[in-house]
Amino acid sequence: MRETLILLSILLFSVSLVLGVVSQVHRKSGKGIYYSLATICLGCVVFLLFFYNWNLTGLRNGEPVDSPTTESPSGPGQNNDSKEPEKENPTGEEHPPSGEPDEEEPNAPEPAAPEQIILGDNEIVEYKVVKGDTLFSIATRAEVTVEKIKQWNNLSSDAIFVGQILKLYGKNVEPTPPKQDPPPTSASSVIISEGSPQQKQISLTFDAGSDAVGIRILDVLKKHKVKATFFLTGTWVEKYPSLAKKIVEEGHEIGNHSYSHPDAVKTTANALKHDIIKAEEAIKEATGKSPQPYFRFPFGSYNSAALKTVGAAGYPYSIQWSLDTIDWKQPATEVIISRIKTGASNGDIILMHIGGINTPEAVDQVIPWLKDQGYQLVPLSILLK
Repeated sequence: MRETLILLSILLFSVSLVLGVVSQVHRKSGKGIYYSLATICLGCVVFLLFFYNWNLTGLRNGEPVDSPTTESPSGPGQNNDSKEPEKENPTGEEHPPSGEPDEEEPNAPEPAAPEQIILGDNEIVEYKVVKGDTLFSIATRAEVTVEKIKQWNNLSSDAIFVGQILKLYGKNVEPTPPKQDPPPTSASSVIISEGSPQQKQISLTFDAGSDAVGIRILDVLKKHKVKATFFLTGTWVEKYPSLAKKIVEEGHEIGNHSYSHPDAVKTTANALKHDIIKAEEAIKEATGKSPQPYFRFPFGSYNSAALKTVGAAGYPYSIQWSLDTIDWKQPATEVIISRIKTGASNGDIILMHIGGINTPEAVDQVIPWLKDQGYQLVPLSILLK
């Protein structure tokens, strides 16, 4: 409508202006009227262009509105000629009656809190993951820990997905966690040559590397009720499996003395580790017992690299000795006895061999003497406490 009035005013302005100019040129009367009319039309155009929306609400729905800024109260018994512009109603519902305020739209309902997961002591619940779930929220609602849920369902991370089934166990039906092997040690084995000098204890240790000529030592130890520690090689165990088993059955401790008795300093790390593990397997097969945690280097030969290899093979303690009877040289019985009597002291680890021909007789004589000196003859596990 406004556009029509503007066009009409412009047209009248143009006509009036032309007529005024023509009257002036031909010196006819009436030019003042035409100029006045042109001025009025020009004013109408300006008004319609710039002030129309400021002062009038225009025509809406084909009905004039008297005031754009002042709302006329309406109510029962009152006649209101002006109508307020209708608000957009996307729902198509009718507006409330005039004079009654619009009802406030209700707030959107808050999302309901997730339900508690009831997990009885003797129940197993299969929970289906829904949108918004996390392991933490599920654990909280079921009153269990995240780590248990991961353990029960073999989960390596906290990631779960919608639709996933998680098993939850009550405390009385909770599965036993799988047994995990201890991680391999990377620490070097520790050299031990003696026990505490404050304890009047001595350990008798015997290496089994070649033959069993001195195996009568078992009868001697049994006679005097003494427990000792035996370091067995894999080749000796495979040659004398029944004797290896007898050592364990009679209550003595065993240690690993390698498989083939190599010089550790002259052997590569891989070869040494393989040799140690091979010996351990042979000892376990013959005796049913592991030789860990004690290892003894063949010839007593070692260096820092060898100690690291032994530690990596699972042996934290490498046992040396503080008193060597040199029975491996097959000396006379009196030589062995003399070396023990003159060298014995608190915490001693005495080195002897099953292959010593005179070792059983020497030990049979020296044990009573050691006991008379107040020494306790104990295996390594007691000496090193």
